[in-house]
Amino acid sequence: MANLFRAMAAATVVGVVAYFLQPHFFPGAPSPDFKTLQPADAPDLVDTLDRYTWALRDDKVAYRNHCLRVLSFAEHFMREAGQSEASIERRRPLAAVALAYHDIALWSDNKLNYLTPSAARAARDLSEFQPGDVQLVRDIIEAHHKWTPFVGSSDDVLVNAIRLGDWVDFTQNLGLPLRSGMPAGNIAKANAALPKLNFIGILAGLPAKIMPSSPLKGNLEVMKIFKW
Repeated sequence: MANLFRAMAAATVVGVVAYFLQPHFFPGAPSPDFKTLQPADAPDLVDTLDRYTWALRDDKVAYRNHCLRVLSFAEHFMREAGQSEASIERRRPLAAVALAYHDIALWSDNKLNYLTPSAARAARDLSEFQPGDVQLVRDIIEAHHKWTPFVGSSDDVLVNAIRLGDWVDFTQNLGLPLRSGMPAGNIAKANAALPKLNFIGILAGLPAKIMPSSPLKGNLEVMKIFKW
């Protein structure tokens, strides 16, 4: 009987590990309509990041690829929500700009609790935009680490699509089997076209870089970005 229990426990462990690893090694085919966006598809993102080369430095391409993966995932979620291709493409420029700013204060302001500083920087830079568009950018930035759906913006579908897209990229960079319904084939396609370039390692190193005297406090500061 003891051997039977050990065998069952071992089989359970193997099954759980296989479940976690299967999407990474055998992701399956991507969705027929999934598109991995390239820099040429989001010139507003590229232009914004170019203006922040002074802050991003060697991390710019890794951050750009992260933004493009998130945008690609967000557009998939928008299709799943019933949005038309024309509507998705119409919203892409503003979404791209919001993503350019969504983590920017980590580099531009050395802020580990970076959501509000990133949103404030975006608002300053986008002062010539329509006020409603600026507020939507702020909502996207402030909500992108929210656990639950955001309600109250002028475009909740877009805000939550980007929120989910960022969660997908973040958890996949950590190697977690949490995809928010995103097909593993889509993730594999995006990672192949837009290499991760150790983006999660870059993020993991920022607390010690920004707060070298107390990396522990730095990591605790980062945790403030997560919202219910």
